[in-house]
Amino acid sequence: MAPRCPYCGSESCVNEAAYRLFVRATRKLPAAWFGERDEVDEDPMIRPSFGDVGYCEKTGKHVWACPFCHAVIPEQEVDSYKARCPECGAEANVAPSRRKIVC
Repeated sequence: MAPRCPYCGSESCVNEAAYRLFVRATRKLPAAWFGERDEVDEDPMIRPSFGDVGYCEKTGKHVWACPFCHAVIPEQEVDSYKARCPECGAEANVAPSRRKIVC
């Protein structure tokens, strides 16, 4: 089942290839690399980033994927380099759509 846009519910807003690539890449990250969750939340150098997996065709806003639970979520409004996933509560960097970084 294809992921749906958190804004309008359409399947066409989420780039399915980018989403699958992001999920595969984040699932392969070894849990030992992250250590304890507290270390990941406190150290921005090892904290993973949200994935920019599309944009809503109706609103024009970015669609993100969480690196921990892989939920498709709306772009978070933040003033720093990190945000919390509304689904799982994990903290991750917001580099993808804020700084236009492509890995």
